[in-house]
Amino acid sequence: MHKHYRVSVEQLENGFKVEVPDMEMIAKKMTEGKKAKPPQLDPYCGDCQKSYAAKSVKEVLKLVQASLEQMPEGEYDAAFSEAASKK
Repeated sequence: MHKHYRVSVEQLENGFKVEVPDMEMIAKKMTEGKKAKPPQLDPYCGDCQKSYAAKSVKEVLKLVQASLEQMPEGEYDAAFSEAASKK
């Protein structure tokens, strides 16, 4: 199963707005989907985002890195390998 996760960074006058996937909410929706009648194997998780404020690029990178580390590693590794192999 292939999942899409969105990370968004918006520059503001006094810093940045950073949106990252809410992995806890996604996991909850996946669990609820499996229990549904009939089961939903791929429930919509597009609205599962957390928003943060960051004052510096260093803070933005810290938030983004933490988000990437929470993603399922198998999916992230496969996507990275695929993207890195394209020229």
